[in-house]
Amino acid sequence: MERNIVTYTSKIKKDRKHLMEKRMMEIIDLYDARKQKLNKTMERSEGEPKDGEYKLSVHVWLLNSKGEILIQKRNEKLKRNPGKWSFTGGAVDTNETSLEGACREVKEELGIDVQENEIEYLLSFKREKGFVDVWLVKKDVAIKEISLQAEEVAEAKWVNLHELIDLIEKGEMVASINLYFDFFLKLLKKCHDVEFI
Repeated sequence: MERNIVTYTSKIKKDRKHLMEKRMMEIIDLYDARKQKLNKTMERSEGEPKDGEYKLSVHVWLLNSKGEILIQKRNEKLKRNPGKWSFTGGAVDTNETSLEGACREVKEELGIDVQENEIEYLLSFKREKGFVDVWLVKKDVAIKEISLQAEEVAEAKWVNLHELIDLIEKGEMVASINLYFDFFLKLLKKCHDVEFI
């Protein structure tokens, strides 16, 4: 029995080391100011792209049939926004489409498989050093079915619109939500007939 525990612990350490090595070696494509690929890449660990170059990221919002949104709390050890609530998201890897990146991020961070008929593109916007594509996933998932990527995600929960707005007003959500949140809500109500509780 003790040998099994040690073996299991060793496997966890190896899995974590492999994940961290993968993260350090993440290669992303670079784009110009019109969101056209430049045929250039960079390692994600190098920081931000040079002037005139942009990266592509995704934000993925999961919405259930009750009109609740799944949010996740970022790990306290992360450099950016430690301990803040957020949507699912991250950088799109090299040779990966935005859609593929969105599905991968949901799988990596939450352990949720997203089918093509469950996800749709909502909007894009440009930031100082990157473009962000925003995706919507309509799916019912029980919290107990979620498998968190502990290195990045500390917790996940479903919230209604009022709870989400409260977190935003208290400064407990990542600040990037403020860039498009009002427009996001209008799109959900007008184009997707979503009524929030």
